Amino acid sequence: FAARPSGVEGMKTLAEQFPVPAVQEGVAALASLWNLAQSEGVQEPELVFAPGLARGLDYYTGAIFEVQVVDGPVGSICGGGRYDDLTGIFGMPDVSGVGISFGADRIYDVLEHFGAFPTGLDVGLDILLLHMGEETLPQVLATAAACRREGLRTEVYPDAAKLKRQFKYADDRNVPYVIVIGSDEAAAGNVTLRDMESGAQESVSLEGLIGRLKA
Repeated sequence: FAARPSGVEGMKTLAEQFPVPAVQEGVAALASLWNLAQSEGVQEPELVFAPGLARGLDYYTGAIFEVQVVDGPVGSICGGGRYDDLTGIFGMPDVSGVGISFGADRIYDVLEHFGAFPTGLDVGLDILLLHMGEETLPQVLATAAACRREGLRTEVYPDAAKLKRQFKYADDRNVPYVIVIGSDEAAAGNVTLRDMESGAQESVSLEGLIGRLKA
């Protein structure tokens, strides 16, 4: 048997086999998610396109996903997907979202199996990257991934809210540094680093950013 195409090629094959609007829209959404994941450094084989995947609940209206641990003692440890207007049944119409549930007992089994329980936990953040819109999101995710690889506790604000709201979130979390990557920074290949305590900010390269934060 011929190997089933994976990734974007598999999505293209699916779109060609089923030339109907619902499939075309779904494939376009999946391709967008796939490209964003790759911007953050998540590549095959860690990222798998599985058109045969199904969830046990029928309220999903978009992409669904599951997370498995390679060579783990259990199957999936979490899963979820996109749903539109699910909150309508609770009196909150026109609210869309993406949800994911974690199997706490399964995660415990995996940690125990690999001897991976952390010796110390710190919930604080080193960096918050602001969400400036879809145009610069790939650069934001790539920068976040680079910071995490260097051991920096990093978070990306989940949506393109007003800057005042995003900065307030950083203040409430006592985040020492905020990174801004707007269209100007993305074009120049730099980021704007803001010290939340002093209010001072500077434009630095990614290499300079890592060195500055780890100094």
